[in-house]
Amino acid sequence: MIELLERQKRLTINQWKLIATTNLADLLDFFDFFLIGYVLAFITKEWRLTYWQGAMILLSSGLGAVPGAFLWGWVADRIGRRKVFIATALNVALATGLMYFTPGQGGWVAGWIFLSVMRFFVGVGNAGLIAVDMPLVQEFMPADKRGWVSALTTTLLPAGNLLGGVAGWLLAPVIGWRGLFLIGLIPVVLVLMIRYWVPESPRWLVRMGVTRRRETRWPGHCRSTRKRSICRRPFPKRRRYGGGSCSDTRVVSPPPV
Repeated sequence: MIELLERQKRLTINQWKLIATTNLADLLDFFDFFLIGYVLAFITKEWRLTYWQGAMILLSSGLGAVPGAFLWGWVADRIGRRKVFIATALNVALATGLMYFTPGQGGWVAGWIFLSVMRFFVGVGNAGLIAVDMPLVQEFMPADKRGWVSALTTTLLPAGNLLGGVAGWLLAPVIGWRGLFLIGLIPVVLVLMIRYWVPESPRWLVRMGVTRRRETRWPGHCRSTRKRSICRRPFPKRRRYGGGSCSDTRVVSPPPV
């Protein structure tokens, strides 16, 4: 299976869908990550934040990134890249959305402390998503294409920062700075894209000894329906996998992308 993947000359439509999903994930991930910088422009004077309080709000996400990368990377090696891709997208989105409930400086907890704690968890998810989506894309690519494909998946990172600035400029006067955090829930939509477009890594499945084809849905190959199995091959017919069988049966290893 891996040998067929390495001989692949052109990327399939489904591999491009995976790249597109990863690009969008990184864009929205960094939108949430940089959004706090534009929110601070509204609350620094309102809350009379000191230099160190503002610095702590900004620094906390970086502090969370260190354990986040190690934690989610470790989990991905054990339960699979796809599941952690979904979990980290939810991690970033929910941690950002919860900041909508940030209390004022005189609330049950000081607002800057609440923001710092939630930003720590944003950093955990942000680093985890980057740590897992890049290997996931690479493990679906032939070795001679991994370099430029990896670079391609990072091209929209600056756009996330730009969108944060545009949101602060155009939307904050309308929905308030707390409303900006609700926009940070958009990455939840990624979960649907990942569920339908992103299968589990073939290399991870081979390493884990997965032998049942129905345990994953492979892009460009077999997908089961109640009435029949539909097969779409990115390779010529002479390279049929498993003698051309396309049913949910026990196999030696999963088919390639």
